[in-house]
Amino acid sequence: MSKPKVYITRRVPVDGLELLKRKCEVQIWDDDEVIPRKTLLENVKGINGIFCLITETIDAEFLDAAGPDLRVVATMSVGTDHIDLKECKKRGVFVSNTPDIASDSAADLTMALVLMTTRRLVE
Repeated sequence: MSKPKVYITRRVPVDGLELLKRKCEVQIWDDDEVIPRKTLLENVKGINGIFCLITETIDAEFLDAAGPDLRVVATMSVGTDHIDLKECKKRGVFVSNTPDIASDSAADLTMALVLMTTRRLVE
């Protein structure tokens, strides 16, 4: 049985990449710049999964380009505004995100700003 094909749209930490490589055939856009849409659509033909960011729009055009073997869209983001959830559901594509990844840091920053303001640290 062949390994599932996963496309990653940006550099990811080595530990995560190694984990994926153990079980999947991984292709990666090895750049910090956003992948051009045309290149993305060319590179996703026949993939089983995509690991993307909010900079990549996952819509009907993308799903058509990927083809019927696409089963998973995983986004490294809290939100899913860049993903057409209805279209994914219609095609049986599972979507995952990281909903609570920034909760602690957002709370920490908020408390720091409150303390800074009440203690007039900027003045």
